[in-house]
Amino acid sequence: MPNPSRTPMDRSAPPPLVALDRVNVHLDGRHVLHDVSWRLERGEQWAIVGANGSGKSTLLRVIRGDCWIDRDGGMRTYALDGVAEPVARAAPRIGYVSPELHERYVRLALPFDGRTLIASGLHDAIYLPRGVERAEAERVEALARRLDIVTLLERPIGALSFGELRVLLVARALVREPRVLVLDECANGLDRRMRARLLDVLQRAASATHVIAATHRADDVPATTTMHAVLDGGRIVSAGAGPPPRLARTAASPQSAAPARGRDELVAIRDADVYRGERRILRDVAWTLHRGEHCVVRGRNGAGKSTFAGLVAGTVPAALGADVRRFGKSGPFDVWELKRRIAHVSDALQIAYDVNPIVERVIASGFVASIGVLHEPDAAQRSAVHDVMRALRLQHLAGRRFLGLSFGERRKVLIARGLVHQPDLLILDEIWGGLDAEFRATLGAQLDRLVRGGTTVMLISHHDDDVPHFVRRACTIERGRVLEAS
Repeated sequence: MPNPSRTPMDRSAPPPLVALDRVNVHLDGRHVLHDVSWRLERGEQWAIVGANGSGKSTLLRVIRGDCWIDRDGGMRTYALDGVAEPVARAAPRIGYVSPELHERYVRLALPFDGRTLIASGLHDAIYLPRGVERAEAERVEALARRLDIVTLLERPIGALSFGELRVLLVARALVREPRVLVLDECANGLDRRMRARLLDVLQRAASATHVIAATHRADDVPATTTMHAVLDGGRIVSAGAGPPPRLARTAASPQSAAPARGRDELVAIRDADVYRGERRILRDVAWTLHRGEHCVVRGRNGAGKSTFAGLVAGTVPAALGADVRRFGKSGPFDVWELKRRIAHVSDALQIAYDVNPIVERVIASGFVASIGVLHEPDAAQRSAVHDVMRALRLQHLAGRRFLGLSFGERRKVLIARGLVHQPDLLILDEIWGGLDAEFRATLGAQLDRLVRGGTTVMLISHHDDDVPHFVRRACTIERGRVLEAS
């Protein structure tokens, strides 16, 4: 589809920086992109939108040069300096950040600090091929100052929060001052301050860098966006000038109200410190959750929100001397009982779930909270899997292999895994990132159903529009302490 800003008869204009002409892509036997034509002209900044599984991430990988197109499936050309060049030369000059890249770094568990991670972007490599020269080190430092992440430069990347690692990966893509910057849901997991700082840096970079950003949130679209394209079923169904239409924008903060306390005490924590290595993440935690006391937990990136969720769920231990009770009992706890009664969905779960059964068996693993299927589901469990897939409108994923799904589709399946039985406590840790608007509405209806059935919901989010209407309690983590919001 030609860009509206360029007419086919304008032969005197320089060639587009990137051009796709009737491109087709098959992955795992599926036709993922259908006859896609698209051009990036000088001065353009693009937003790419569409539902989960519509082909956005594959399109971005094709633009970057990381994904093969079908042998007889169209053409892909580059002219980043006005002269045609092959993929091998163009790709290193196109910066790239995606959820899959983030997952790769977590799984590699590299012994890097933040400075080394950013510097690796100078060579578009995982590992630094040589030492960092003085001018390169100054560039890393200057970019860290602009993003306000200087404190992360000396930190091991394995000790960072999800949001902290994500912004370092964006810095890694920016440090080489790329001609084109491809961003796939780059603001997921970032708190408001960091998201605003990142968008400001992208706006300032737009004079020299052409940004192509895929997102489901209006608040994550760079202000400099000049063009948009909408994907559906692997096709560009519309494109035009300006930001994309019909994206949800963050709502106002919900009104606080007194929590509705039930008689059942689900979790009670006293005098709890939590360490990660030698670093104390949480201190003197004193917190209680009763049935029906639905709660949202907020805090800046690196504050310890996910660590706190793990402490509540029983997957992260407190230091010796803490008093922790779950469902009226003190430890030691039966971990399998906790897993049956507490469903915990998070980015960490999605990264850890690196096995590849079909979707139905991934969802069935929620009955025993395993990674992979450790049991053969009985008839009642198979029926429950069918029911939750229908309720969440995931029937079209039936029979598909888990790791062949898009990032958003895998997230939907893991949410279904958490909802497949009625847990006493459902912990949702930043699970809305990367989800399309239709599924978010469907999920909201299913959470209402679970709550009516007696499930208590605890969630972590940086976005107010992620918070369901039934949540009336809010906590904030600051300097390692869990505080009740006023």
